[in-house]
Formats: sequence, C-alpha cells, structure tokens
Amino acid sequence: MKTIKTKKDFLKKETFLKLKDIIVLSDNTFPLYFNNTISTMKFKSNNDFYFTHTVYKDYRPYSDLFEIFKPVLQQLNVKSLIRIKINLYTRTEKIHYHDVHKDYPFDHNGCILALNTCDGGTQINKKLYRYEENQALFFNPSIPHCSTTCTNAQARFNINFNYF
Repeated sequence: MKTIKTKKDFLKKETFLKLKDIIVLSDNTFPLYFNNTISTMKFKSNNDFYFTHTVYKDYRPYSDLFEIFKPVLQQLNVKSLIRIKINLYTRTEKIHYHDVHKDYPFDHNGCILALNTCDGGTQINKKLYRYEENQALFFNPSIPHCSTTCTNAQARFNINFNYF
C-alpha cells in the first residue's frame, strides 16, 4: 500500500456501535493494560505511555474479542493477519506527539479505525490525520509515523490492524 487515504463511515453503523459499546462504553469493564512506552525508540517523557488491549498477534488470538472483529477483517479483505491492537491515549492539556516509529520493518497494510472524534491523530510525513468517529486511516505502517494525545476528549480510542 503506497498511498495514504481515509474513509469516513468505514464500518456499517451496527458493527461500529457494537465495537464502540464494548470498548469505549463498557462501564469500566473493558480490560486495557498500561504500557510505559509507545514505541521502542529512545524518546521518553511523562506523556510517552498509553493503554492497550492486544486482540491478535503471533499468529493467534490473544483476546476473547477476536470473533467480533471477523466482519472488519472481511471488509478489509485480509489475506493474512499480523496484529489487532486496541489503543487508548489519555487526554493532555496540549497535544503531545509521541516518538516516530514503524509498526514492523516490512511493507504491509495498516488500518487505524477511530472509535471517537477528537483533535488527536496519527502523523505521517509531517501531516496529521485527525480522528473522526468510524473513520479509517489506511497506510503502510512500515513508513515512519507517530501517534498523538488529544485535548478535547477524555481519551483517544482506536483500533490498529496490521495485515497483508
């Protein structure tokens, strides 16, 4: 995938709302795990952390939620799945850009699905792609990119898909 593109209203409304209800609106029952760094690069700050939930990696499901992602994988036309990871970046007083990184060192497809609208996003080639609920960002995650915090929502929620 050489181009970078976005698609609004990516998922059917009922599929999207089911994911959002489980992950974002779960009344504190959805498990998210603290990560004290966002990338493996050298940059460290008090804002270089986030919470994640790994759904799939290392050729196997890591979460009971894997089944609910099957319609999304069909829509993405996934031939081979590398990873599904849910991310939560907390709100900060000003937007903080995290360290630039590559998800994997080889060309592959990536989709970042925004679960809420906020002023944070993903920066690729010095352009910030801001998040809008149910919008998908498609790009090759082996190119350098970085995430940000947000300032106008409690948190920024997204789902990261890496695949062929």
